[in-house]
Amino acid sequence: MRRFRMQSGLLVLAVVCTACVASTKALTPPQPNVLIAEELRGANATNLYDAIMRLRPGFFATRGYTSFINEPAHQIVVVVNRSIQGGLGELRMIVPAAVRSVRRLSASDVYQLTGRSAPSGGIEVVFGP
Repeated sequence: MRRFRMQSGLLVLAVVCTACVASTKALTPPQPNVLIAEELRGANATNLYDAIMRLRPGFFATRGYTSFINEPAHQIVVVVNRSIQGGLGELRMIVPAAVRSVRRLSASDVYQLTGRSAPSGGIEVVFGP
């Protein structure tokens, strides 16, 4: 009888723990500065630029003009393998299915990753399954 109680208690504990983990995953909101592969594939886009535009258009936002004389803002850069690859046009040449994640970077994030200045920040692309 005592063994039955112990087994029943362990079974109840296992069910409760599983339910807690499942509910935690269900309540986790998407990260506003990150897109993962599943989201990108669900966008039904032919290139990464269009996928990001559909899912997180805020990734392309800049501060606007940088001075009183209407000097244009700096361009957002694309970072791949800790290296700046160019501007946003690079995203049009990338197929979303080849990407593991995309992350919007601040200016300081770009500098920490690449050692180069990018006042408007960047978009980091990580390839993989």
